[in-house]
Amino acid sequence: MRLYRRVRSRTRREDADDHLQNALVNYFERPEGSVQHQDAYITRSAINSSLNAIRREQQGCVQAAEGFETLLETPDPAPSQEEIYESSQKLAHFRAGCEQLPDRTRQIFLMNRVEKMKYSHIAKSLAISESSVEKHIAKALVFLSTWMDH
Repeated sequence: MRLYRRVRSRTRREDADDHLQNALVNYFERPEGSVQHQDAYITRSAINSSLNAIRREQQGCVQAAEGFETLLETPDPAPSQEEIYESSQKLAHFRAGCEQLPDRTRQIFLMNRVEKMKYSHIAKSLAISESSVEKHIAKALVFLSTWMDH
């Protein structure tokens, strides 16, 4: 009671008993013999705890956990629903453009861009010149570039 009255008289706060209890817990958690003046230590700890509470109240907020702001600023790596929808729409538009290409041009374009075949390999497999392969690829790229802009 003596400690409670001392803390209450110095802090003039209703929660003096809470701060005193926290100070007592801190005292008992310390190694035995590490505090020479127990009453002074407990009183000072309770008063400091009370002062810290006053500061927090004046700031108008509770201190966030360490690293909390970093978590809030970290962007979610997953695409948003809007981005997923937009990508699927672009892909559907691209596929429709590919369907508009002449059969031979589409075949050569897909062999190169999807199957990752080199021009020389495409030319050999279709029995055409590499120059023809280049022209078909260029034709497909020009058409699809214009198609995707509309």
